[in-house]
Amino acid sequence: MKYITTYVLILGCFIFYSPIAMAQDISDFKWKNRVLLLIDTASNSKNIKQQIQAFEGQHTAFQERDIIYFISTPKGSYGSDKQLLNLSGLEKYRKKDFSGLILLGKDGGIKLKEPFVVPVKTIISLIDTMPMRQSEKNSPH
Repeated sequence: MKYITTYVLILGCFIFYSPIAMAQDISDFKWKNRVLLLIDTASNSKNIKQQIQAFEGQHTAFQERDIIYFISTPKGSYGSDKQLLNLSGLEKYRKKDFSGLILLGKDGGIKLKEPFVVPVKTIISLIDTMPMRQSEKNSPH
């Protein structure tokens, strides 16, 4: 029983101290990640579901390009695990007349803003043309 308790505590530390859990503001990902913001009226909307479905099977491509995504709705922001986050800075991207995907580059700038559903190939192709991505591909690390 003692080992189970220890295991659960250690696992909890990893979960609660992950970079996403520790982030307080969207700017915390600047220079670390390319961020996809899925913006709609509800986290379980048809558009969000279709966009996430388009991401299926792209884990390696996303990981190679340091891509993470968040769902942003008027009720709050959610991680890819659909858990509610206390992440500020997303409100400036939520406009009443926009429902779609926004790609933020590692510099924090908007690189793509399109209505749902954006093909993954479009996102990957755009990222692969970016100078920072070209530099990453040519880097030995």
